[in-house]
Amino acid sequence: MENRQLAVTDTQAMMPQAALSKEKLTDYLNIAGVATKLSEKERMNFIEIAQAYCLNPFKREIYCVSYGYGDSKTTSIITGYEVYIKRAERTGKLDGWDLTIEGKMPDLKAIVTIYRNDWSRPFKHEVYFEEVVQRKKDGSINAMWAKMPKFMLRKVAIAQGFRLCFPDELGGMPYTADEISEGVVMPAVTATPVKEDLDLTEEEKSCIANCTTDKELVKVCAQLQKEKGPDYRQTIVKYYNLKKGDFK
Repeated sequence: MENRQLAVTDTQAMMPQAALSKEKLTDYLNIAGVATKLSEKERMNFIEIAQAYCLNPFKREIYCVSYGYGDSKTTSIITGYEVYIKRAERTGKLDGWDLTIEGKMPDLKAIVTIYRNDWSRPFKHEVYFEEVVQRKKDGSINAMWAKMPKFMLRKVAIAQGFRLCFPDELGGMPYTADEISEGVVMPAVTATPVKEDLDLTEEEKSCIANCTTDKELVKVCAQLQKEKGPDYRQTIVKYYNLKKGDFK
């Protein structure tokens, strides 16, 4: 297959937008209610990784979770599997991909096939359910894996496959939640499901709308997150994003 030559302008157009500033990433951690659960080293690690790979937490391209306390505390930086696909597309080298599921439980496996226009042969990667399924401490299968084994297996196959097929572009990026062992995936920070139908009161929305500076907006949203709890995180981030456009 003939290699496709990309002009400099084409390559630049396919790259992610500029990384968010340290201040914006810090704002996200405050609004999401995570900042107080992280050490200074953990906060800096999150910021440096987000900037290095131009990952935007407001678009759920990257986030961090923390569980446990003291010496048993564990924090993980996570990205969504969709990010791998988007980044592969931006290289201009992705020429399609497909994924199939074969076998029956517990011998289920996913096969992802990725086509690059600069490779003569397709890249194939197999992922076996028994090798990647997440289990609880008692050995039982994680609830999500028990309920949707094929869907979870697909996500792991996509993440692993695209990292291996595009090592220069995706190597070193954070893993997905589906690839991390039990305990990290469902930490205290995100254990309560986000309820999308929850909304703020008119008074609370007015507090956000009346902010005159970005600094004030962050302070108000962080305080609301603290008062309302994790169920309202997505709602508060939504109103933050709507208002922050006024300060551009």
